[in-house]
Amino acid sequence: MRRYGAILYVYYRTSLQTEMEYRADFFGRLLASFLDLLTTIGALAITFSYTDTLQGWSFSQAMVLLAVYYLMDGLIEVFIGQNMRQIAAQVRDGTFDFVLMKPANSQFTASLRMLNISRAARIIVGIGLTVHTVFSLSVEIGPVTAVRFAVALAAGMSIVYSIWLFLVTLTFWFVRVDNIEQIVWQAFEAGRYPVEIFPRHLRGFLTYVIPIAFIITVPAQALVGRLGPGSVLTAVMIGSALFALASAFWRVGIRNYTGASA
Repeated sequence: MRRYGAILYVYYRTSLQTEMEYRADFFGRLLASFLDLLTTIGALAITFSYTDTLQGWSFSQAMVLLAVYYLMDGLIEVFIGQNMRQIAAQVRDGTFDFVLMKPANSQFTASLRMLNISRAARIIVGIGLTVHTVFSLSVEIGPVTAVRFAVALAAGMSIVYSIWLFLVTLTFWFVRVDNIEQIVWQAFEAGRYPVEIFPRHLRGFLTYVIPIAFIITVPAQALVGRLGPGSVLTAVMIGSALFALASAFWRVGIRNYTGASA
C-alpha cells in the first residue's frame, strides 16, 4: 500500500507541474462552469415558478442536487476522466504496451496516473453551491450526516469509475466504444435533476441500468435529510460489486490485448 501511495505521489506531482503551465485554461474553465451553472439554475427557476415542489423536491433541495452533480462531475474529471480517455486512445494506436511494462498493477497505473487540474473548477463550483444551498435550507450538518454524505459520494464515484472502466475495457476487442460512452454521459447529465421527475421506465433505467440515482441523488438526499433507510449501504454495495466486476473484466481484457509489440 505504501509503495502505491509513493507511486501515486509521483504521478500527481508530475501532473501538477505540467498543469501549472496552463493556468489560463483553469480560469477559462472556471468561467465556463459558472456560465453553465447559471443556465441550469435558470432552467430550474423557470420550472419552479410554476410549482412549489417537484415530486417532493423544493427549489432549494433541487439546488443541493445540482451542487452534488457539479461536485461529482469535477471529481470524476480531475481524477479519472483523462485517464479513461487516454486508455482508449493508447489501445487504438498500440502504445498501451508502455502501461503494461510499468512495474505496478495495470489497472492502477492506467486509471490514476494523471490529474486534470483544469477541471477542478467544477469542484470549486460544486463545493460553493453546496455550502450556499445547505445554509439556505438551515440544515444542520452533524458528524453522522457528514459521514453519510462522504460515503455516498465515494460510492457514487466508484459506480461511475466501474461503468467507465467496463466500457473502456471493451476497446481491447472493439477498439472504438465512443458512442456507448456518450450514452452513459448523457444519462449522467440527467442526474442534475431529481430522478423522481422522469417517467417510470426512464426512472428504472437511471436507477438499475445506469444507477444515476445512487451516484448523485443519494449523496444529495444525505445532505437534505431525505435519505431512506439503507440507501447509503445499498450504494456502497452497488459500488463495491460493480468495482469487483469491472476489475475482473479488465483482467480478461488485458489477457486478450494485442499490442504493437505482438
